[in-house]
Amino acid sequence: MLSVRVLGSSSAMPLHGRHHSAQWLQYENLYFLLDCGEATQHQLLRYRLPFPKLNAIFITHLHADHVGGLAGLLTTLHMQGRQKPLYLFGPVGLRAFLEGQLLGTFSALRYPLYIQEMLLRREKVLLWEDNRIEAWGFPLQHGVPTNGYLFVEKPKPRRLDPARFAESGLPNKLLPLLKQQGEIVHEGRRITWDSVSLPPPPPRSYAYCTDTTFTTEIADFVSGVTVLYHEATFLSEHQDRAKQTFHSTAREAALIAEASHAQRLYIGHFSTRYKDLLPLLEEARQYFAETYLVEEGQTLAFP
Repeated sequence: MLSVRVLGSSSAMPLHGRHHSAQWLQYENLYFLLDCGEATQHQLLRYRLPFPKLNAIFITHLHADHVGGLAGLLTTLHMQGRQKPLYLFGPVGLRAFLEGQLLGTFSALRYPLYIQEMLLRREKVLLWEDNRIEAWGFPLQHGVPTNGYLFVEKPKPRRLDPARFAESGLPNKLLPLLKQQGEIVHEGRRITWDSVSLPPPPPRSYAYCTDTTFTTEIADFVSGVTVLYHEATFLSEHQDRAKQTFHSTAREAALIAEASHAQRLYIGHFSTRYKDLLPLLEEARQYFAETYLVEEGQTLAFP
C-alpha cells in the first residue's frame, strides 16, 4: 500500500511546528525520502520511521530548506553501520553540493552512494523501476534546476473470486494451471481466468511538486494522479510576490489539480507570514473541492 508521511510543511523559514520540506514515502518494504530540509533527522526520529532502511532519496532542488539536512542524514547512516547502497536523485549540481559538504566536514561514507542528476530537459524521465513501483522525474520552474516527482504503483494481478470459481465446476487442482495458461477446456467447456477472477484495484499514484511557479505543464506530467502534493506558498493577494520568487498560490495549486484530473490535492510549503492557514485552504477549495492542508506527522489519505 502506498503511504506518505509529512515531515515538513514550511517554506524558506521554519516555524515552531512547521519544519522545512521533507516527506516519507513507503510502499510495502520500499522506503523513499522526498527532500531533506533542516531537522529532517529529528522528524524521522520523532515519528519512529525506519530511516536506516532507506532505499532512495529524491531531492527537488538545492535551496537550503530542501537539502539542509541531507549531509547530516547521510553521515548518520554511515555511523549506524549502513552497508547497502543508497540511491540519490536530484537536479544538476547535487553531486558537487554533496562532495563539498562531505569534504568540508571531513566526512566519508562506508556505503555506496549512487547519485543520478536529472539533465535540464522538458520531459518526464523514469528514475526507478521494480516489480512494485515506478518513480518518474520531471522539470519544475523555480529559477534554479528543480524536479518534481511522480510515484506510480505497478498494476496488481487479478484476484480469484471464490464464488465464480465454484460456479465454474473446475477442480481445485486445476486452478494453478488456469492461472498460468489463462484458459482451460474442461469437460467440453472453455473456462478463462478472467471469468473466475476479479480485476485488481486501479494503481494509485502520488505526485510531489515543490517548489515551482504556476505552469500548466505540470498537469500534463501528472495527468490522472491519485493524490497531488503541490506547493501553495502564497495567497492570491500576494500573487506578485509569488511570481518574483517562482512560487505558487493556493489558487494556482488548485488549478493544476483540476487540470490534471487529480482525485485529491494536498497543499503545503506555506509562507511563514501566514499563521492562520485556513484562508489558503478556502482559496484553493473555490477551484478544487478535494483540497486539504498538510499537517506534520500526518499520513496522507488516498481515495
